Amino acid sequence: MFMENSRFKILIAVLASAALVSGGLLVFILMTVTIVTPAQLRNDALFVYDSPIILDEFSLTNQDEEVFTNESLQGRWSLIFFGYTYCPDICPITLASIKQFYDLLKDSGDTADVQVIMVSVDPERDTSEVLGNYVRYFNPDFIGATGDYTDVYRMARNMNLTFNYTRIDDDNYLVNHNGEVMLIDPLGNNVGFLKPPYEPQKMLDNFQAIKSYSESLD
Repeated sequence: MFMENSRFKILIAVLASAALVSGGLLVFILMTVTIVTPAQLRNDALFVYDSPIILDEFSLTNQDEEVFTNESLQGRWSLIFFGYTYCPDICPITLASIKQFYDLLKDSGDTADVQVIMVSVDPERDTSEVLGNYVRYFNPDFIGATGDYTDVYRMARNMNLTFNYTRIDDDNYLVNHNGEVMLIDPLGNNVGFLKPPYEPQKMLDNFQAIKSYSESLD
């Protein structure tokens, strides 16, 4: 009887150990499976950098003629689009898509920590008043900002964006610029960008994916 009890206790101990090991292995497998990399987040509408771009110090002026700097990006997710109010196509189409995305985000109750900023690449014509009227037409929460040509150009280059001017006649010109929407995390770093053509629902899905990924690293 003693031998049978001992064998029974040994069997229980072995089974318990096996269960513990199996459970640990399962947790390890689950952790491994749920690890997401920047490369896995990339698709035809989203690009995530392997490492965030640290933004250099900048100083612009918003539509209310208030200073807009790196500190203005702290504590919230920011979507930044470089464009201009005289743009005939890309800018109104992009801002209309961002508006629809923002409305979907609002429906999900997730806009409290998100701001949308249009940085004008045409500071000569886009005064604070003009820029303010333009962005608020799409949504009263949207922010417009611009500054000296050099300041805007340096900020754009910092995010790997470019723009240049094409003269039409003595009084008119167009500004050629990128169409991506840059994603800035609550630390003020450029973590990636959304790519056109824009589909509001896909923008929402991609934004929430990169937000969840970023929060999982905290």
